[in-house]
Amino acid sequence: MNLPNGARAKHLTLPALMASIPFSFPHEASMAPFLNEIAADLDLSTGVAGQLGTATYLGGITSALALAPLIGQMAIRRVLVLALVVVAATSLVSSVVESFAALLVIRLIAGSAAGIVLAATLAAVARAWSDPKKRVMRTGLVIGAMASGPGILGPALRGIGELTNWQTGLAIYGLVTAGVAVFVAVGLPSLPGAPTQISYRNRLAEAGRAVGMPVVRTVLGARFISQIAFGVFFGFLAAFFVDLHPGKDAWIAPMFFVGPFGFMQAAFLGGPFLSRFGVMRVTALSTLLTGVAVIGFAWLTPSPYISAFFFFMYGLMAGVAQTGMTALIYQYSGNRQGAAIFVNSALGPGGSMTGAVLGGIAIVAVPGYDGYRLLLSAVAIGMALTAMALLVSTRRAGDQAVVVAPAD
Repeated sequence: MNLPNGARAKHLTLPALMASIPFSFPHEASMAPFLNEIAADLDLSTGVAGQLGTATYLGGITSALALAPLIGQMAIRRVLVLALVVVAATSLVSSVVESFAALLVIRLIAGSAAGIVLAATLAAVARAWSDPKKRVMRTGLVIGAMASGPGILGPALRGIGELTNWQTGLAIYGLVTAGVAVFVAVGLPSLPGAPTQISYRNRLAEAGRAVGMPVVRTVLGARFISQIAFGVFFGFLAAFFVDLHPGKDAWIAPMFFVGPFGFMQAAFLGGPFLSRFGVMRVTALSTLLTGVAVIGFAWLTPSPYISAFFFFMYGLMAGVAQTGMTALIYQYSGNRQGAAIFVNSALGPGGSMTGAVLGGIAIVAVPGYDGYRLLLSAVAIGMALTAMALLVSTRRAGDQAVVVAPAD
């Protein structure tokens, strides 16, 4: 049956957003799986080569500060397509560049575009579905789809790279991104913004006020700590795993799958669970258990199977936590929702960058990855503390994020 253009666009809104958001993680999906090979080809230590991730995350912060506060005035489709095209182009260029310095600059640009992909996608969710019940369900699906970047593209490109080289993997990543940009251009409605006379400076000030909101600041703190763990964990996963299990390089691609697969399943199924049992409480508990899984992965390493189990549990708990944090930001930010989304978008690459920097320092400073393990443990403790802070927020403000299905 032929649908009218408007109906078709409405029908494709969710698929288009789910297809877009995986490309907000270009480092984890296209470069982190090849960390050992990139370091060897460029004659670098893994700690130094991992700073390609730092450049990518720095780009994400830059774009968030420069453009994300203005997304509320823009048509989402136009912004999203342009950002995806830039991610595609920088990936293709990265596949032919042999200079580490040049790669740092290119990955900075790639990260800038990826930051806009994330901010635009999250803004689109809030704009497309205003009903709380539908929105928390759609949030889970979109956040879950995010994991297919490192969880599906990463392992697939790793497999291709093992047959060819890491440059070929990057080139394919760029071509796939370009294809998604075409799909978004065709399938996503415009989702126009609301023109406003508020200045950019005032928007930044509004973001500062959003950070000061009682519950929102706690959620954003938890988000930042969790994202530091993500940057430490994913940025050096390939190198750390090979150090834990020498000669088990064939496990790298499956390892990049199991964590994001757990994240994806939790996010897809987490919406109903969160809405049933209380978003704040479930988010706090899952944040705590994410830290437990991180410590288990770092220290309980008798076999690759045990490592894979803890990495899966990390992804599973993080998927629930990230979905809950996003839903809480929507729920508690009130008329500062756009500002809160902006800050949340900046904290993603900001936390990842902090994790990548700290991870690189730990690897370089303390031989044998002992420093890296201690860093993971410290971040896990930080996650436990933020989980406690979320529970305190629940007692003070109540768990307003328990949503009820509207009457038909």
